[in-house]
Amino acid sequence: MINMLRRWFTRTDVRLEPRTISGREVAITDGYSLLELERAGITEAQAAASGLTVDRERTSSLGSNVMQLEKWRRARGFDRRV
Repeated sequence: MINMLRRWFTRTDVRLEPRTISGREVAITDGYSLLELERAGITEAQAAASGLTVDRERTSSLGSNVMQLEKWRRARGFDRRV
């Protein structure tokens, strides 16, 4: 029973990792796209200074990544970029 609970909670851990959709699967990607950063109100300079990886080749935007970045931005105290 305890092993089942450990597996369940390990599966539900929240990680700040960029993800992308590959077919029907959600996969971890190299970095956040510029579009995701823009929608979250974070500049590329802020992301680079804070250690977030930016994938300039990705053009897609995943809503969960934007929500992660918005939560991260509020926690860091950055103002929303206008």
